[in-house]
Amino acid sequence: MRPFRFTLESVLTLRSREEETARQSYAEALAFQARTNEALDQAMNDLDVLQSELSEKRQATSKRDDQIMFIQAIRQQRSFCDAMTQRLARAVQLVEVRMKLWLDARRKTQVLQKLKDKRSQIHDAEMRRLEEREIEDMISARWVATRVSALR
Repeated sequence: MRPFRFTLESVLTLRSREEETARQSYAEALAFQARTNEALDQAMNDLDVLQSELSEKRQATSKRDDQIMFIQAIRQQRSFCDAMTQRLARAVQLVEVRMKLWLDARRKTQVLQKLKDKRSQIHDAEMRRLEEREIEDMISARWVATRVSALR
């Protein structure tokens, strides 16, 4: 019985590598999004701390220059938070794009894998049919040989 040989095996291997690369790229984009989200959360917490310190300074007797410094620090922190928010939005878009690429590569690989499985099943069925035919021929040959020897 001849072994099954899938003629598109090299294409399937190439597509599998592309899928793995796309999956890794997607995972990296997810990690970048998570890091950006954590940085934004930290920046927002820092902003909250600055605002609470400013309100404490306003209630207590403090110099006007100290309050101005806190206000400037708050402005800087807000601009940093805005920049991190934009960065997070870009990270989310990157994740969506990379996920689509990965799913597309996965779909292409699955199509070829299904084709390979289908062809393998057809090949196996054909080999079983040929094997059964050979067995039937052997049985028929023995039966004819015993009949011929019995007639002599």
